[in-house]
Amino acid sequence: MPKIKIMIINDSRAMRLFLEDMIKSYADCEIIGSYFDGNIALDSLKFKKPDVIILDLEMPRMDGLTFLERLLDNEKFSTIIVSIYAKDSSELVNDAMVLGAVDSLIPPSSNAKEEFEKFRNILHHKITKASLASNKFSLRCS
Repeated sequence: MPKIKIMIINDSRAMRLFLEDMIKSYADCEIIGSYFDGNIALDSLKFKKPDVIILDLEMPRMDGLTFLERLLDNEKFSTIIVSIYAKDSSELVNDAMVLGAVDSLIPPSSNAKEEFEKFRNILHHKITKASLASNKFSLRCS
């Protein structure tokens, strides 16, 4: 089975590295791009086709909502919001969902090993679920 192709867009280098380490630990996933800027990520979509995009909401130059608005002009990509603003009742997350995001997740708030492991498992589940929206990973019965 082909690996799930992931693109990360987050202005924080530390968060990008953290997410990259998490995703590299999943045998069924591969990172095809990691970007600090939404404009550069949008340009790369001409050549790279991720199955899932992991997106921050608060970034300079282009925030996550603007990225999602611009993404509407292109192909549809399953997008998961990973942000400290990703509370279920958050207006920002609701706006992101309206613009096409499929899920959201708050990063760990501490360095506790248990919290990292919980985040790692939840993120993997959300990536797997989001990838099912792509034709490549659709469940088919014969």
